[in-house]
Amino acid sequence: MMRATVMRRIKKALWMILEKILAWCVNPFLRARMLSWFGATVGKNVRVYEARFFNLDRGFKNLTLGDDVHVGPFCRLDLMDRIELGDKCTVSPSVTILTHSDPGEFHGSELLEYFPVKSGTVAIGSSSWIGAGSTILCGVVIGDRVAVGANSMVNKGIPSDTMAAGVPCREVRKLST
Repeated sequence: MMRATVMRRIKKALWMILEKILAWCVNPFLRARMLSWFGATVGKNVRVYEARFFNLDRGFKNLTLGDDVHVGPFCRLDLMDRIELGDKCTVSPSVTILTHSDPGEFHGSELLEYFPVKSGTVAIGSSSWIGAGSTILCGVVIGDRVAVGANSMVNKGIPSDTMAAGVPCREVRKLST
């Protein structure tokens, strides 16, 4: 048991070192290729700017980026569960994507009684655009051709062909195709 815990910690530390190497890479196309070398599924013509990845217990294999995806600078991506970005998806600067919610399981927080730990895949459909500074919470599925306004907090799914914004995010109008 003790040996397994030590090995798990060493493995996590190695993933964190690889994440630092990614941060030092200045070319967004090369950074995307490096993600694929580290276990992510990465399509063609993908650009990943100075994003930060955390909760790397499973490495980068929880990340799927379709073709022509753009992930802007200063984004924060939680890889505790899966993140799937569809083809031609644009994630603007400073977007946070969370795949889990945990008030403090590690230290036995009393808030766990009210807010149990949960996790869930975040999926963003093809040709969708997430505005700068937005936060997407765990388990959210965003459809195809969705525009999310800047600084929105997305806590539930958004259907395809929709513009949504706000805190919490709500539908502003339908988009005609």
